Amino acid sequence: MSQFIPKLLCVLFLGLPLVSHASELRLLIDMLHENDMISEQQYDRLLAELEQNQQHAAKEKQQIVEKLELATQPSEVEVSAKGGLRISSTDGEFETRIRGRLMIDAADYDGAPQIADGTNIRRARLAWSGRIYRDWLFKLDYDFSDGGELKDSYIGYSGFSQARLRMGLMEIPLGLQYRSSSANSQLIERSLLGAFGGDRYIGVMADTKRQHWSAAAGVFGDDANEQRERNDEGWGVGARVTMAPFNHNNNVLHFGLASFYRHLNDQATLRFDEQPEARVAGFDIVDTGIIPGARTYTRTGLEWAVVHNRWSAQAEYMLSDVSRETGQDITFSGGHFQSGFFLTADSLNYENGDFGSPQPNQPLGEGGIGAWELVARYSSLDLTDKDVTGGEIDSLTFGLNWYPVPMLRFSANYVNVLNVDGGPNAGQEPRIFLVRSQWAF
Repeated sequence: MSQFIPKLLCVLFLGLPLVSHASELRLLIDMLHENDMISEQQYDRLLAELEQNQQHAAKEKQQIVEKLELATQPSEVEVSAKGGLRISSTDGEFETRIRGRLMIDAADYDGAPQIADGTNIRRARLAWSGRIYRDWLFKLDYDFSDGGELKDSYIGYSGFSQARLRMGLMEIPLGLQYRSSSANSQLIERSLLGAFGGDRYIGVMADTKRQHWSAAAGVFGDDANEQRERNDEGWGVGARVTMAPFNHNNNVLHFGLASFYRHLNDQATLRFDEQPEARVAGFDIVDTGIIPGARTYTRTGLEWAVVHNRWSAQAEYMLSDVSRETGQDITFSGGHFQSGFFLTADSLNYENGDFGSPQPNQPLGEGGIGAWELVARYSSLDLTDKDVTGGEIDSLTFGLNWYPVPMLRFSANYVNVLNVDGGPNAGQEPRIFLVRSQWAF
């Protein structure tokens, strides 16, 4: 019996499986105590060890139960394929999204000058964006076409009321057609005003977007893709304000004003050129060449748009004033007017100052034929003033868009260059038939 008691103590100390039979052990300890086989001190010690092992076993059991409950709970993240591949936490603290666009063009050129027909991957972009700890933003966007180029890439903060602050590589706040994504342009290419828009620089920009107005302003340095020698960067400041007094249920009236000022760095040159609303051949039909003595320039733009159910229209006008160290200051200008009409029961998507991609109300394969849209645009660009003769061009473009399902689009455009006056291609009037297949998610 003297050997039994130490063995019993070992069982209690080591917490062997016998502790799961607590009632039997308690009964055994009580019997030993009643028969004076263990002292009062040993009895108290055995009871204390039994209670301690019971508590330890209960704690382990609770941990196992909690792990099982956690394993059977619904996932703490949500996954969506709408508007890109998006993964977000259910508490709204974290989100990451992959978006992209692929645009495949083919063009047939006719008339003078002789421009080579062909095909082109116009854009092949992939963007990774997201949100961490609810209010902090990030984006990394790269275009793999035409040798590759970094696009909008920044970090930001959105903890303010309906506003955000971003720092990084961004497109300047100028013009309606450039503030709206290239994937949402009603015609395959933006208008001739492309000569004055689309610039991206590294900077800091604050913006806010509301139902009836929006505003953006920023300070910028140079382009992240630009290679510089050892000289100071150029810099610029710009702002854009829009108003939409009517914005409800596919009825929109939009006005906008924007301006951008830039001071060139010591080694930089300034040049304005533009292609005839088609990029397949890479042919500049108007071109100022390098402007002698250019030091600063200011672009000022007015914009207007209206949407009424199936019908839409928009117009822009822009001036570019160039200040020179040598020679007289010069001014270039351009503008466009375009209008579209959906043959199906669809409408342009307008949201907080910009246009988005139409979403067909009756997608193909779901009892419908998708969304069909007719578009026409007149645009003009004047790059001639004083001693700079870049040329003046007028162009008329017609287009047909088919959106079979969300994220897919097929377009056909006919571009008729009406007149080119002055510049390197004076008198040339090419005609272009252009088609595009587009996937944007």
